[in-house]
Amino acid sequence: MKRKPSLFAKPKAGSKPQRSKQMVYPDVLEVESLSHEGRGIAKVDGKTIFISGALPGESVKYKIDTQHRRYDEASCTEVIKASPQRVEAKCQHYGTCGGCDLQHLNHEDQISAKQTTVIDQLDRLGHFTPETIEQPIQSPEWNYRRSCRLGINQLQRDGSAIVGFRRRGSSKLTHISDCPVLAEPLNEILKALPSILETEEDFKGITHAELSEGDESGALTLRIKKPLTDHLSEKLQQLASEHNFSLFLDDGQKLQRTDKTAELFYQIENSSTQVYFEPGDFIQVNASVNNQMINRAITWLDLSKDDRVLDLFCGVGNFTLPIAGHVAAIVGVEGVEEMVERANQNASRNQLSNCSFYRANLSKDLRALPWYKQGFNKIILDPPRTGALEVIKQLEKHQADMILYVSCNPAALARDGAELIKQGYRPSRFCVMDMFPHTSHVESLVLFER
Repeated sequence: MKRKPSLFAKPKAGSKPQRSKQMVYPDVLEVESLSHEGRGIAKVDGKTIFISGALPGESVKYKIDTQHRRYDEASCTEVIKASPQRVEAKCQHYGTCGGCDLQHLNHEDQISAKQTTVIDQLDRLGHFTPETIEQPIQSPEWNYRRSCRLGINQLQRDGSAIVGFRRRGSSKLTHISDCPVLAEPLNEILKALPSILETEEDFKGITHAELSEGDESGALTLRIKKPLTDHLSEKLQQLASEHNFSLFLDDGQKLQRTDKTAELFYQIENSSTQVYFEPGDFIQVNASVNNQMINRAITWLDLSKDDRVLDLFCGVGNFTLPIAGHVAAIVGVEGVEEMVERANQNASRNQLSNCSFYRANLSKDLRALPWYKQGFNKIILDPPRTGALEVIKQLEKHQADMILYVSCNPAALARDGAELIKQGYRPSRFCVMDMFPHTSHVESLVLFER
């Protein structure tokens, strides 16, 4: 088979891979498996080598990037024998941009690898295995992201604009002319933004842009250190309006909307629920997976009009609002005051009288709070990467029949799941969610039943 150069490392002609002073490594390594960060794993005399850009079953050349006592980190420089799972990366910036790290692995095999990773960590770290492993929630392979954050810089040498994402392993920007994982309206703005910025002699006061897309309109938010000139403001407003986006300016103190176009919202599939949000609010970036996730949550929780549900880390009401129509009452709790206000407004807009929202620091003692003293027979947990251990320890008194855990970190899920099992729950149903295709990030659902 023809040898393939790696996208992850391009050594200069005549250069040799860096070698450990303590060990003599072979020129070619055999990759045994895939790590949970999506790197190939090889071993030399018992020492583990993590190789970016390499896949299980491959023979690769490599260079050592960082050495540690128990393991080394390396980059693939040449594929000698390719895996049948290897594919050509679609993105021209792949290997330089730090956004994606699995485009060289077939999409279906990405999902399978992620499922294996989560189940392995639940077993190894949490010492439990889900009773039933259900079909993954799958995503469109491309154009799935409806929000992103772009870095902006102006080069001193010629005044040109760099608009894009951080480089792999660096804080510096790489200019992105096209991103195949972004939804098309976001991509169109990404392509046009540099030429508009370059109509201004000095745009160093703009540090980054955030793009968010709702069902009918979007938002282009610029972080600025000083006011824009009238000329640049007019050009940017024109760009936004061409794509039915609104232009927002964020100076670090307040968020200013520059026009009066439509509000941002998305509608939950198979539901009349509309979730309104503002730039900067957390929303799930993958609309397709989000809809499937909500519908699966409703099915798994087997909701009825007798249920009282507690939704912790509720955000703007992504789960709370569509579930409200199925239950007697639901309470959403979130740590950010602005999100709680937005969630209450969403409940009012959707004419939902049986849901209420509260602000609370969910890592602190909750027992004195009024909502905590109410009875709940079903609970949803959708925590950040740090997990929900502190709040789980306080949920035991509720003796809920079911707890649905939405995870973005397998290690935190393993730890928190072990605590729930200790409290008398069993992990009855599990699935992974392909929320971020072509990256090593993995999300999953686990239903714990008493």
